[in-house]
Amino acid sequence: MGFLQTAHADHITGGEMSYTLISVTNGMYHYRVNARLFMDCYSGRQLPNPAIFGVFNKTTGDRVQDLSVPMSSQQNLTLSNAGPCITNPPRVCYEIGHYTFDIVVPAAIGGYMVSLQVVYRVNGIANLVQGYGNVGATYTADIPGTQPRADAPTNNSARFNGSDLVVICANNSFQYNFGAIDDDGDQLRYYFCNAYTGGISGGVGTNTSPNPPPYSSVPYGGDYGSSAPLGSTVQIGQSTGMITGIAPGEGIYVVTVCVDEIRNGVVIATQRKDLQISITDCAIAAASIQPEVMLCGTTRNISLANNSTSPLIKTYNWEL
Repeated sequence: MGFLQTAHADHITGGEMSYTLISVTNGMYHYRVNARLFMDCYSGRQLPNPAIFGVFNKTTGDRVQDLSVPMSSQQNLTLSNAGPCITNPPRVCYEIGHYTFDIVVPAAIGGYMVSLQVVYRVNGIANLVQGYGNVGATYTADIPGTQPRADAPTNNSARFNGSDLVVICANNSFQYNFGAIDDDGDQLRYYFCNAYTGGISGGVGTNTSPNPPPYSSVPYGGDYGSSAPLGSTVQIGQSTGMITGIAPGEGIYVVTVCVDEIRNGVVIATQRKDLQISITDCAIAAASIQPEVMLCGTTRNISLANNSTSPLIKTYNWEL
């Protein structure tokens, strides 16, 4: 039975965590943590139930607490209509496991890291070193301490709220929203960052606890890296979290976005979202149009300048 549990509770396609501050009583901070794990609907696998979370002191790496958390709910997220401009659209479907639990801790100078590790990502990730073998994953939540600011532990984390159902066609323009919201009004700053490797065999779905931080980066290969997980033609908006550009070739790519929570000019915490994104051989009508105007089914004003010595600006309404 234990072997079957371990064999199926892997090949996770992504994850993220967030938390809210419930109360502060006698110097103890009560946080409610929410985690989501993503799995492809067609993988034939199972989401871990329960999942083992670890709480660590970020300064010392000491283990504060382990929690065995049952899955509170499972959600099916399916893209039923890819839009009128997509031909040969892929199937986009996730099973999402939701996990919710509470921790109560005193303020620490360096804060806390909440971690969840899985044994294997999906196989054949295109932007990692080929032939490296199975690569695991670590998903985290960053609870700030008093070192950056005395009020930093009084914090609700940034929460990613962009759509997870996006069709990306190889070598075509695309947009993918990794934006987040922050209930405290902290400034948010986005950037690509390194995906973490995971735990040892038998980790998620068993009684094995996550390893303490710091965590190692996955082995990026080719022209890819933590700051360019989809290559040099894809960027992320520092203030928006919107990923835009020309997609690389067909394949599965791991993409991790970090968002800094900045309070009065000081970074107090950094949250992460890690997804394996599938880029397929679908096609987009009028694919040569630049990314900023490729919005099917909408009308955009587009200004074009000719190449004469006395340039003229013409504005057209294009229905795409």
